[in-house]
Amino acid sequence: MEKVRLEHRIGIFGGCFDPVHIGHLIIAETARQQFELDKVIFIPAKNPPHRPLPFASAIHRLKMTGIAIEDNCFFELSDTEITREGISYTYDTMMVLVKQISATFFIIVGWDTFVILPSWFNAQKLAEQFEFIVAPRTSDIKEIPHFPFDVKYRMLDIPRIDISSTLIRNRIKSGKSVRYLVPDRVLEFMLKEKVYE
Repeated sequence: MEKVRLEHRIGIFGGCFDPVHIGHLIIAETARQQFELDKVIFIPAKNPPHRPLPFASAIHRLKMTGIAIEDNCFFELSDTEITREGISYTYDTMMVLVKQISATFFIIVGWDTFVILPSWFNAQKLAEQFEFIVAPRTSDIKEIPHFPFDVKYRMLDIPRIDISSTLIRNRIKSGKSVRYLVPDRVLEFMLKEKVYE
């Protein structure tokens, strides 16, 4: 007899998405399949706490992310951080989502972000309530971090693709092609709107 799952399982994928690229999409789709998520919600950050302000405007990044995921019925876009004033803390976002949606949530992050988890706002409270899905970077993970509190996490089994938003922006600045690094329609939008010029 087939096992019936009653609870919805939702992956929350936040970030600057400056711009969104195929690496982000591969992470989200792999997480969805590997951990049987009903959907993945992409949440572009307006004012990220651990990075400089994004190069592209909040509206441009929201639109690019929406374009990138529009052909995947399991992906969804949220403007909850774009429309909220102040720093875009993951904890605040998760508290909003918990009130809005009845589901089991998983926070999808890259390894480089995961290892600095103790520096996140209300990190221990996040770790008490949610499990993390962690995407490894291209380099091998040699040491598991020791956190000052318990953290539930699982690693993604994913191809290592060394693509970053910084790489894409730098290629654009130097006049190099970024075709196949971002979805075609995102590239069309970036060029039309001159997002990084």
